[in-house]
Amino acid sequence: MRWDKPFLTAFSDSDPITRGGERVLQSAIPGAAGRVHATIEGGGHFLQEDCGEAFARIVIDFAAAAT
Repeated sequence: MRWDKPFLTAFSDSDPITRGGERVLQSAIPGAAGRVHATIEGGGHFLQEDCGEAFARIVIDFAAAAT
């Protein structure tokens, strides 16, 4: 089964745990191809807590564009 729906990655530039994980997802999930993916500056591992407003804006914009 292949995920062919739109897929976005949004990672922090300062997360020591998942650093580089976005490249794996972007190359493995077909719906991620050709998209501009987000890197949020200054967040840590808990991006939704560290940069909640910036993360929410990225998700809202992505969802609005996908409909």
